[in-house]
Amino acid sequence: MGSLQGRQVAALACFDSFGKTAMNLLRVARKEGASTSLHLLELPGRKLSRRQVLEIRRIDPRTAIKQHEWGQLRELRTDLVQVDALVLGLDGRRTRETQLLLQSAWIDQLRRPVLISAYPGILFRHQLEGMMDRSGVDLLCLNGETDAQLYRHACSALGLDSGNAVVTGLPILWSIEPRLQVPDAASIVFFEQPSVPDNPIQRKYICRRLADLAQAWPSHPVIFKPRTSKVEATLHRQHGEMASRIEKLSRRVPNLQISYKPSLTLLKKCGCAITVSSTAAMEAMALSVSTRIVSDLGVNETLGNHYFLESAAIADFDSIIRDPFSLRLDQAWPERHGHIPGGDQVFIAALASRLNNPPQSSESADREGPPGWGSNSWQTYALAKGGKKMLSSAGARSRLVASHRGRNLLRRARQRVVGLWGLERLFKGR
Repeated sequence: MGSLQGRQVAALACFDSFGKTAMNLLRVARKEGASTSLHLLELPGRKLSRRQVLEIRRIDPRTAIKQHEWGQLRELRTDLVQVDALVLGLDGRRTRETQLLLQSAWIDQLRRPVLISAYPGILFRHQLEGMMDRSGVDLLCLNGETDAQLYRHACSALGLDSGNAVVTGLPILWSIEPRLQVPDAASIVFFEQPSVPDNPIQRKYICRRLADLAQAWPSHPVIFKPRTSKVEATLHRQHGEMASRIEKLSRRVPNLQISYKPSLTLLKKCGCAITVSSTAAMEAMALSVSTRIVSDLGVNETLGNHYFLESAAIADFDSIIRDPFSLRLDQAWPERHGHIPGGDQVFIAALASRLNNPPQSSESADREGPPGWGSNSWQTYALAKGGKKMLSSAGARSRLVASHRGRNLLRRARQRVVGLWGLERLFKGR
């Protein structure tokens, strides 16, 4: 009998990456005897494609998937507070919004669900902000000890208990085993990211260098893996022109190709995985695939490749072209940053422990949000001046956008009518 026998574990998720992460958590919970379900919440204009839903379902076909619009969350909350544990597979802002919404539903309950949060990928941007967004959950699953140390230091500075955090590694890596041999005529795969790099000239450069790589290794397929197809939406801004450029280049470089197959499917036949900072690099390393992190554009937080500084995998295209297939990796690095052997059992043990000591609804009844969102004084002031949206991580930004609405309208008008720059200066008081 599993340690979660008879328990009900549900998950909320937006976007395909969060859906896959939530489904991996549910998969191991179901194997321990829990009854599981996944609620996919779709945002306006960002409907998940059939392919994305199928990839999520493939992780655990025995877990039921229900699809809803984001606006239906308020209607779902009554049912959700009845489960034993609830996974919040959401970005930071929506994690806050959902916690506030659920708190109003469980205020009269003696017990509430154990709240869980995990990351769908590596943390290279807004690292601490994302952790604080999720600091109110009961079980915060972190990728590695590096992330955990930062979270503990932040909690210590604020006088908070960091005991809700546990290092489980990336859930998408739990079921990956190292590959035993490299296939013949192995492919070389570049994994795109929606907004990295951000500059169109940088993206054009990468496409050109991939064509150079394909010409240097004509007996090996060089595959460009887009983050999404043209009809699919993601959490990030999509730059679809890279795939279009690769398609044009492939007309004169026959072994340069585009593939929309799942990342793991491509990695199993891959001899070298290349990216700027995609989580696919972690999957490749877990499979013992030769991995290269592009350094041509520099190494910095904007690109996210600084995350891999100590991995020994950073290389420029010239060196990649010379030798893409030799393994270059500090073998101890992946375990410190996301590939945790037995991470699934660490998660199950932590969840079972918290279920045996369920949280009281009254624990948070004296405040709107957890201490990680700010002091009681600030939260009271924020609620009075801006409502609950001011307690979300995007609250201040949303107020700033509103204050600049008039200026933005003038800027757009100026682009169409010559001479309105003077009117704009007048409105600015200059």
